[in-house]
Amino acid sequence: MVAVAASWIGTGLTLPYYGAETFALHALGGSGLDEGAVTTLAESVRMGAAQATLFAAGLLLVAVGASAAAVAIARSRLLAGWAGIPMAVGFALFIPQFYVDAPLRIGHGVLIGFGCAVVALGVLRSQSPRSTMTGA
Repeated sequence: MVAVAASWIGTGLTLPYYGAETFALHALGGSGLDEGAVTTLAESVRMGAAQATLFAAGLLLVAVGASAAAVAIARSRLLAGWAGIPMAVGFALFIPQFYVDAPLRIGHGVLIGFGCAVVALGVLRSQSPRSTMTGA
């Protein structure tokens, strides 16, 4: 329950930042304002105190949710005990990855993709086909 609640709340706090950035930056790019004004306004959209606080809180909650999911995976014994660790580490490193160069950011994305794929494949393998359960 902690994993689900933290992940949903974290996602809810993070999405407005990405939405504002996506739509506001698009509008600013087509506004016809000079480059200096666009740069100033873009930075206020991206790094305002409220935006940064909600974004950071959201990403921290997503990391808490992924970590709680990793603990639940290990305790469930349905998947390998380590299966949730790459995913949890990837989400825990989400904020620090903003401060590194492109190759490490790409590596971070690969880590999250790998971690999520391990969990997804583990869940798929742990599910029995319904047709064998019903005798059909």
